[in-house]
Amino acid sequence: MRYYKRKIQHYDLTRALTNIRPKMSLRLIAVVALFGSCLILLQSNLGVNELRTPVPSSSRRNLEAVDFSNVRSLVKILEDKPPGENCEWVEPKMLNQSDSNDDFFSTIIVSYPGSAKRAAFLQLEGLTELLTTDDYDLKIGKRDPDPRYAFIKTQYPHHEGIWSWGARGNQTVYVLQNPRMALQTYMFLLHEIQYSNGWMTSHLNIPNTFTTRPSVDEWETFKRDRFIREVNSWSWHLEYWMENGLLRDIFTHDLTSPEYMDGIMNPSIYTQAELESFQRSLSVVNATFDRHCVEDAEGVEGDMPYCMPVAIVSYEKLMQESTGPTEVGKLAAVIQNQASMNVAGESLWECVWRKVVIEKDTGVRVDSDRDGPESPAMDSYSFTIEEVETIIGELERLKEKYSTSQLTMAASVNEVLVDYLTEYIAEQYTYLLSL
Repeated sequence: MRYYKRKIQHYDLTRALTNIRPKMSLRLIAVVALFGSCLILLQSNLGVNELRTPVPSSSRRNLEAVDFSNVRSLVKILEDKPPGENCEWVEPKMLNQSDSNDDFFSTIIVSYPGSAKRAAFLQLEGLTELLTTDDYDLKIGKRDPDPRYAFIKTQYPHHEGIWSWGARGNQTVYVLQNPRMALQTYMFLLHEIQYSNGWMTSHLNIPNTFTTRPSVDEWETFKRDRFIREVNSWSWHLEYWMENGLLRDIFTHDLTSPEYMDGIMNPSIYTQAELESFQRSLSVVNATFDRHCVEDAEGVEGDMPYCMPVAIVSYEKLMQESTGPTEVGKLAAVIQNQASMNVAGESLWECVWRKVVIEKDTGVRVDSDRDGPESPAMDSYSFTIEEVETIIGELERLKEKYSTSQLTMAASVNEVLVDYLTEYIAEQYTYLLSL
């Protein structure tokens, strides 16, 4: 089994059908047929509800190709408006599917699961009027056989993500979030999709995303069961992309094998104890890279010639008025002058940022939409001193590592990363003082 494929529920259906009795097979076929009829009806209802409430971008159904002959209304300068208010929001569209592959450029937006990617892709959509999709492509309705997108968001290689875009990605951008907040927003999302481990459950719970927070008791249970794994997963995920897909153990961060990587991406099959035992059994481990990122032993090229991010942005800075437009500029810089990219000019970056963050003209729910009378306050989801010290330990480890990295081609990104890590460390100590 190839290590970059993740088992999901429908993946095992065919295997199950080959082993059950004929009578049971007939029952299962009847159930599947009935479920399919219900799903068709459900999709029709979702199409109506979509007009009433904002939904994540991954379920937008606007498949209209971009007409590049028209002036982009988003970047039309409104002469009677001051800077920061001199643009209009329009709904993003699909890339022109009739363009050849040479006229197509796609950016992969990567992050640990949570809310960070959403902050970035909304800015990119505002800069370009082009639509974003996610790695599981949670869409409904008719689609092109092989649709192409300007932006694809993913959590890969975390078990919540999958490499579904093949060789259609040209570059990656990493969106970093303070690990303390990242664990919270990830857990909130898990609660909203009912801790889904399959496509269908996730799809049916899209209307619930970014609407509520769990009980504090549920948060404490999540920490008890998964805190250590997810803190390590946060740093492991970052290392994977910063090191061009180098395979590492999620707990010790030592080099590991493709077989172990498969176990990491299937946590419902392999327990932490099993993974740790497997890693200890490895004697000599050579540096191995994800086959998506490098050519294999037979000389077959990977899907992306360069998996390391060309830029790294901070979720916190994207959301702050004093730094948001500057972070937007980092995103704009890596897509300007690329095929199929018509990027808003610098004079409009502040306006794009305001439309997304302040005025919320996108119609897409964000973290703040979880606020409400039934949601506990954010400071209710606390951490212990020991937990914060664990987070600080990981941040310090990463800071030292990337302060001394010898990879010259990633020097500028490493420098930015170290600055962000330094700020996160300081913020953890500030939080400790409040305990």
